[in-house]
Amino acid sequence: MRVLHPEISREERERLFRTGIELFNQRRFFAAHEAWEEIWRSTTPEPKGLFQGLIQVAAALHQHLDLKRTEGPRRTLAKARRNLAPFAPEALGIDIADLLVQVERWEGWLKSREGSPPVPTLNPKSKI
Repeated sequence: MRVLHPEISREERERLFRTGIELFNQRRFFAAHEAWEEIWRSTTPEPKGLFQGLIQVAAALHQHLDLKRTEGPRRTLAKARRNLAPFAPEALGIDIADLLVQVERWEGWLKSREGSPPVPTLNPKSKI
């Protein structure tokens, strides 16, 4: 059984955060979502909005690229953008401003279906 609000150590938070980034950059979006959700659900999820936004981006990409959905991912990306915006330009070593640009490209593409945006990636620079 999964604990609703697990206590995790700083080292485990760092491991989950890094694992999520690696999985995301490998286009394993559902797995990235799961790694970050462990932090988000923990007793120390801060910054909670940032983790929620990262989870939402991963979920939206999973919904579209793996499950071939369009409407759900559009709504999820809009929520992700709202959650991530307060953390721009950078948070936890991630270029949030760049991620927001990538998210906006995907939102536009899901509406118009013109061109083909690159799949978003994350480039971490420091520890959490």
